[in-house]
Amino acid sequence: MKFITIFIAILINLVIAKPIDGIAIKVNGNIITMYEIEKIQHEKKISKKEAIDLIIVNKLKENEIKRLGIIIDDKRLNDEINNISSANNITREDLINALKAQGIDFQDYKKNLKEHLENRDLMQKVLQTNTNLTSDEDLKKYYDANPSIFTFPTIIKVTSYTSISDEALQKFLSNPLVMNPNIQSKDEEINIKNLPPQVVSIFLNTPDKKFTPILNSGNTLIVFFIKEKTNKELMPFEDIKPNVMQKYAEAKENDLLNEYFNKIKASTNIEYIRE
Repeated sequence: MKFITIFIAILINLVIAKPIDGIAIKVNGNIITMYEIEKIQHEKKISKKEAIDLIIVNKLKENEIKRLGIIIDDKRLNDEINNISSANNITREDLINALKAQGIDFQDYKKNLKEHLENRDLMQKVLQTNTNLTSDEDLKKYYDANPSIFTFPTIIKVTSYTSISDEALQKFLSNPLVMNPNIQSKDEEINIKNLPPQVVSIFLNTPDKKFTPILNSGNTLIVFFIKEKTNKELMPFEDIKPNVMQKYAEAKENDLLNEYFNKIKASTNIEYIRE
């Protein structure tokens, strides 16, 4: 009997000592525990209400990312890291060492980068399907206030390399000093005003003295070596409206996403079980 009494006492003490592990809130069936709230409070040094609001928004964001089919796989993540390295004229190893020197673990960096890419894709899809979040007037004001952001080089001096063989181009990119007879090269000047927006973005985002990704141009594959970008001009608003929207979204990302998720939150089934 004494053993049973002690056992019951231990159980009671465990229940009393660990209320933090209990369910606090349900958001459309998704559980938020007391532990999660306490953890965010401690990490962010914010109030309990602020922690709850933050967690609810994060749960809603996770649901939207799944609903919209946003997937950031390892290839996308590694490509982005390689792009960041190239843009800074350093190798991937140099980037890792630079992060380490700042006390940043590379795996933590990748995790944060993945979240950033998810947010960016989410922002793009949100704007595509919720045009009421931004007006032409807002975009035009942002464009007029930031002319330097929308001043681009319109002439790109390049060397193009074309082939019907992806393998030949891949080998060439791994060692550009060795030419392959199956690859044809040509020096040319390209006016970006004559290109589709997706290709313009690739040219502008590729640093000088670097290769673009391999592009498919119908029956052939092509890669460009960017030699020089010249003839900078402020592009007309209507011609680069999608780019203006992207830059505006990046600058106002938190405000726009908060507005979007506040609307979702208003129609979400949130059940407060334990305060």
